[in-house]
Amino acid sequence: MPSRVPHVAMPVLLASGLAIWLAGGLPANHVVCACAEETQAAEDRDGLSFLRVTREEDGEPRSLDTAVVRYAGDPQVEDGLTVDLVAAVHIGSEQYYATLNRLFRDYDAVLYELVAPENNRVPKAGQRPSGAIGSAQQGLTGALGLSFQLQEIDYSQANFVHADLSPQQFDAAMQKRGESWWTMFSRLMQEGMTQARRKAAAGDTSGEVGIGELFGLLFSSDRELQLRRIMAEQFTDMEVLTAAFGGESGSTIITDRNAAALDVMRQQIAKGRERVAIFYGAAHMADFDQRLRKDFDLKPMETTWVEAWDLRGP
Repeated sequence: MPSRVPHVAMPVLLASGLAIWLAGGLPANHVVCACAEETQAAEDRDGLSFLRVTREEDGEPRSLDTAVVRYAGDPQVEDGLTVDLVAAVHIGSEQYYATLNRLFRDYDAVLYELVAPENNRVPKAGQRPSGAIGSAQQGLTGALGLSFQLQEIDYSQANFVHADLSPQQFDAAMQKRGESWWTMFSRLMQEGMTQARRKAAAGDTSGEVGIGELFGLLFSSDRELQLRRIMAEQFTDMEVLTAAFGGESGSTIITDRNAAALDVMRQQIAKGRERVAIFYGAAHMADFDQRLRKDFDLKPMETTWVEAWDLRGP
């Protein structure tokens, strides 16, 4: 019996987990529905990342972190527009979201994602998700021992600005592209399988899950930690998402929603807002990065890392 699950088996876990991950910024009623901080100079474009797993000296995982990447124009100009891409995971620790709530107070405008009608664009504190995806998200928070973003982030802050499609706009965009939830899930599965075969051919065993780890989820006394560790390793593989939903063809769930967010950003800039944050899921950030460089002539200046999941062993 092989000691590890082959690469080609892993896209099932990857696709199902990332489907929930991607949908995290969407309202469930539409069915689309101490925190460590570390700052460093932003890397070159090819090396820029928005999600990472940090490790102890012995290689054991320590934390899953999300990035806050600051973009600006001419570095010689002290005053002027700065845009922070605040990458989010929609399921995280209470302390993670408390840290983000503190960070958001310093911005002129925080542009947030939520596919919702005009009368339901400010999630109420402690809001619980509903519907099929919402129920899956809620179940996942319990399995991981974490919290749900809509229950922890204070969307009532005066500087929060809705920057997403309405449900009608979202449905129209999907229809125009000939997309459905099934076709998007299929694209994710297909790309996951392609990446898995490529890794297997190259002898890359990263991301494989051991049989012992799977049994550990059933019988271990720390199953929450074990599941967090397994899922964290899968979630950092943004290449699958970029290939499935980004690129020239794009998708409604990333490309069109990002375009809507940047239209709102232009409106905020016209109102004199100079410190702007874009608070979206990590899967959206590679596309935002390209658009900020190309359309706004902004470049990444520095990255601040915020711990979202504690992966430390007992």
